[in-house]
Amino acid sequence: MSSPAGRSSVVGGRLARGVYERLKQDLLAGRYPAGEAITVVKLREEYGVSKQPVMEALHMLAADRLVQIQPQVGVRVSQYTPEEVGTFFWMFARTEGGMAFRAATRRSEAQLAELAALCDRLDALASRDDGSGGQAYVQDNRNIHSLIHRMANAPLAADISHDLWDLSDFLIATHGGGFTGSLVERNRGHREVYEGIRDRDPEAAERAMTQHILDSPLASFRGTGGVADHPASPT
Repeated sequence: MSSPAGRSSVVGGRLARGVYERLKQDLLAGRYPAGEAITVVKLREEYGVSKQPVMEALHMLAADRLVQIQPQVGVRVSQYTPEEVGTFFWMFARTEGGMAFRAATRRSEAQLAELAALCDRLDALASRDDGSGGQAYVQDNRNIHSLIHRMANAPLAADISHDLWDLSDFLIATHGGGFTGSLVERNRGHREVYEGIRDRDPEAAERAMTQHILDSPLASFRGTGGVADHPASPT
């Protein structure tokens, strides 16, 4: 039989995970602007929990680089310079491009059909006149990248790349004004990736994926006076 202290620890861990997941989704959705202070008192009231699970959740989010904890000062939503953001997407684009390269050589016909269906679904979302397809686009965009990771059949590399997705969405939501622009244009990049994978052309798939990542978030930074150009390759 577990001790009361042990049961308390388990319950506390579950509470912290719950706060972490809810606050993380709010951060990824851009509810909290970059640099905004987040108070423990407010979070305790909002989630109806004690200080400990809130602090545990904030430390997990700090490890994800979504918040910054300053001892004796407080907690703020992470804020990065345009150069840091641009360099991140430069790296992220090449990581995802590498996964697309491998996917083109390893995919199955069933996976290819699944990718085509996802692209069709995004086309349907993009055609909505009421603009209601945005949030569904975000989820299906992830589904496409997740499928390409499965095609690549490289679990370790996929895990590392997957960890970057949340930071990518966070930066777009908090530093780039959200998923702006035409969904039709963004999905055109998916189609080009699909064609490279369909044709078993790894170079074309890699090139299309790299450009797709660079075009989508950095276009919004250009529009708000942020990153003007892709960073030069390090020497």
